[in-house]
Amino acid sequence: MPTPQVIIMGRCERREFSEPYRQCTEMLEEIGVSYCVNPADFAVPADFVLFSQSYPHEFAKSDLARLRRLNPFAPFFYVLGVCCEGMLRTAGQLDSPFYRYLHAWSDRDIEQIRLFLTEQPSLFSLPLTAEQDEVAQWENSVEFTPPNPLPEGERAVKKCLILTHFGPFGNDSAMNRLLADEHERLGYEPVFSGKTLPEVFSGKIVADVDDSPPEKILETIQSLRRRFADNDFTVYVDSPRIDEKNGYIQAGVTRVLPKIR
Repeated sequence: MPTPQVIIMGRCERREFSEPYRQCTEMLEEIGVSYCVNPADFAVPADFVLFSQSYPHEFAKSDLARLRRLNPFAPFFYVLGVCCEGMLRTAGQLDSPFYRYLHAWSDRDIEQIRLFLTEQPSLFSLPLTAEQDEVAQWENSVEFTPPNPLPEGERAVKKCLILTHFGPFGNDSAMNRLLADEHERLGYEPVFSGKTLPEVFSGKIVADVDDSPPEKILETIQSLRRRFADNDFTVYVDSPRIDEKNGYIQAGVTRVLPKIR
């Protein structure tokens, strides 16, 4: 691929996709790869296509077919937003073996894109007809090492603030522990808030929502967003309905995820 070109599709301006979009465009600019966001006629040839999919069937089948016809060898990589949870069970399979739910997005994904575009072996070197078990086997067999890692002691620590016993958030100790363990596995240092929030915090904020009245939950979310305006903010809710998700996102959270017990 002497002159790689990337197409980015979707509503990248949405808060939930801001971090993958920022990481991807910064990486592309760093390695000198040009990109086009939501081209009008798909006439731009592509070596790689990144989708930010907000909801099932967001992209018309006819558009996807034309994009594939014009770019038969380009991997299609879908980043699936919160309204796509469970989509593969209810709305059918994607037209690509490569996808990632937004809550599972990590530095590993951006590194795999970088490797592919610099002609190095990567996840996207698998054939476009690969099955999900082949993708999973590849991912489980490769150890991820971030590019140019800093020496031990100089690495920036990613922190995750888990809201506990704060209004309608974090009153289930088992769920708090599960969230802490999962984010520690993802490379975060979990910090429990207790009833008193820190004055300043830089990192990801996570909250487990209890069965408080919706107006109390929304009021607390709005208050938190005013206080921590720039932080990634994820809430976990029991079987959230679409209108609940939309309300929480409008109030200021980055994403709403269902609890899996």
